[in-house]
Amino acid sequence: MSNTAVRYLTMLRMVPRHPRSITTTELAERLEEHDFSVTMRSIQRDLEKLSVDFPLTVDEGSRPYRWSFDRNATMDIIPALDLPAALTFELARAYLSPMLPPRTLSHLRPHFAEAHRTLLREKNPLGQWPNRVRVINRGLGGQRPAIDADVLEIVTEALLCEYRCKLTYQARNWPEPEKIVVHPFGLIFRDPNVYLIGTIEGREGIRQLVLHRATTGELSEEPLERPEDFDLDLYIRSGAMGILRSNEPVYLKLRCDKPALNHLIESPLGFDQITTEINDTTFEIAVTVGDTQDLRWWLTAQAVHLDILEPDWLKEETARTLESGLQRICSKV
Repeated sequence: MSNTAVRYLTMLRMVPRHPRSITTTELAERLEEHDFSVTMRSIQRDLEKLSVDFPLTVDEGSRPYRWSFDRNATMDIIPALDLPAALTFELARAYLSPMLPPRTLSHLRPHFAEAHRTLLREKNPLGQWPNRVRVINRGLGGQRPAIDADVLEIVTEALLCEYRCKLTYQARNWPEPEKIVVHPFGLIFRDPNVYLIGTIEGREGIRQLVLHRATTGELSEEPLERPEDFDLDLYIRSGAMGILRSNEPVYLKLRCDKPALNHLIESPLGFDQITTEINDTTFEIAVTVGDTQDLRWWLTAQAVHLDILEPDWLKEETARTLESGLQRICSKV
């Protein structure tokens, strides 16, 4: 391959996708680092030639000119997208899109489109993989509430830059929306909702803000304040996302039926779970869990398949809940 052709390919790799751009001066400096000594006038002529066959755009309102790839252009430059890469992009589009920052998603859309076309073209059985796989979440699978795109953009920007953000937010127990300043620590996707974890200026404690309840957002370029010991994984493991009923953990001991609850052997409820085989039809588990509302919902749902051995107060509370539910059902018959 000629030296000119190699230079052309190197230049194309250096040009970013719109709205980012690069000047001819910056290109000259970067090409110099790759041992290509070229004048800015030559670079300008090269880019004009390349723009005939490639989706390059130029901002002539600035000096020197600023060059970009078109925002929606597919990257047809060799190497072409192979089948495994196309499959990865297709699955990412299907299952990761809700978790990607909007700006990142906009940059990836041309790659998603190219991946989809590649899978349609290829006769390899791997191309049928997206039609053979589905992800189903446990539970009733309610529709995910719509989140304002601008709010999500502001929140993700604040998280990435570690800035505060201003939101107009309506909590369930607030009489009307309020303008709040949030110090964001992380996002948690728990179907069907997306939660912004952080603190609100002027209020105590770490909060869980449901993003679809925020109507406007604004980035505040002030550094956020985060406790030094805060860790998002530890926060989740503490049971905080399970609607805590108390801060005290629960030592839970259950006798479980086989095979209805065999999944507890494969997927323990906690790191310290101890499982004991009793006989061919039952086993026992002992584990420390968070004192959450989710725990109560699960115990009442599985009541026909387990006995609560400890603690007694939780056994009594679950019995009262089941009795109340039975009375209500029977009263309607």
